Amino acid sequence: MTSHLKIQFVIADGARARWVRRSENADDFVTTKETKAEPRARGHPEGVVFEGVAGRSFTVEESLGAVRQHHEAFAREVAETINAEAAQGAFERLAIVAPARTLRAITHHLTKAANDLVVKTLAKDLSKTPDHEIGAWLRPMELG
Repeated sequence: MTSHLKIQFVIADGARARWVRRSENADDFVTTKETKAEPRARGHPEGVVFEGVAGRSFTVEESLGAVRQHHEAFAREVAETINAEAAQGAFERLAIVAPARTLRAITHHLTKAANDLVVKTLAKDLSKTPDHEIGAWLRPMELG
């Protein structure tokens, strides 16, 4: 009987990430660690100003570029955590699940050692999917 390699799943979006593993006691997946992006400073909002009726009121919408920069910075933090864990030997294989833009940002910032452990990626936002529902997505990724 062959032993299964330890596979670490990282499920992320632009503002939160969680580390998921197969439970040792059941056929379920469990979240072992979670992290969230620091809230963006809101001092003077960057964005587009829209004037209301008769020019009396306005609203400011956040610049899409500012939001993307914030998500990129968080993706870099996630990659740095993965890099540190890979260097410590915390897992033998890695699967990353994130929306396409976040997935590209995370994998771009991985070291060669961490990148060599990546066996599967999935461009999908499962960051809010509860542990008891995530198995349908993660089980097929274990086979690779």
